[in-house]
Amino acid sequence: MATLKSPLKVSDEMLAAMNVTREFLANRNIDKQALDAQAPSCGSKAPNFRANLLDESGAPSEEVVELYGLLDKPVGLLFGSYTCPIFRDQLQRYEEIHQALKDRVNFLCVYILEAHPEDGWRVPHNWEKDIRFPTPGSLTERAKIAYLCRTEQGLSIPMAMDTMDNELMTRYAGSPERLYAIAADGTITHRSSIGPYDMDDVENWAEALQMLAN
Repeated sequence: MATLKSPLKVSDEMLAAMNVTREFLANRNIDKQALDAQAPSCGSKAPNFRANLLDESGAPSEEVVELYGLLDKPVGLLFGSYTCPIFRDQLQRYEEIHQALKDRVNFLCVYILEAHPEDGWRVPHNWEKDIRFPTPGSLTERAKIAYLCRTEQGLSIPMAMDTMDNELMTRYAGSPERLYAIAADGTITHRSSIGPYDMDDVENWAEALQMLAN
């Protein structure tokens, strides 16, 4: 997987290709920290939400999922987008966790704002995979990319669409990806670090869900 270099080590040519400035790279964590400060913490009640599910044809469904409607069991909640290379490369493991626990845990993936669209912060790892999408301008456009993510990566976890004003991503500090474990009483028992992160975070999430499932 491609890793991000220090802004001082990135050439001017690469900055132009990535469509970002050196200042942007140097300050990107400031925005993450501000978003993280808003995230619900462990021990708090998970904020309820309603969102349109992705249907089997790749369109936003008229069927709406409500978080609190899933609390007949613990909930494994994850946020991400196809253009986030780290999220994409972890999807196989997410699917394995889902298959192992789906009888005892309800899973939901919330598809959010593209992390690395072609008209924003481009990354070489996406070019190598020929994954090139502009920022969606509508929920229908977002759903088409989400559907590709789901089908090409073999993901069976139910997927819901964030609103075009990115309400759920903001409420849960889900950008560019994030994992939560929620007990059946609605209490958050595990919150991953804000992404990108490594596989240890994924395994910690799996362990938290396993504890809730026992």
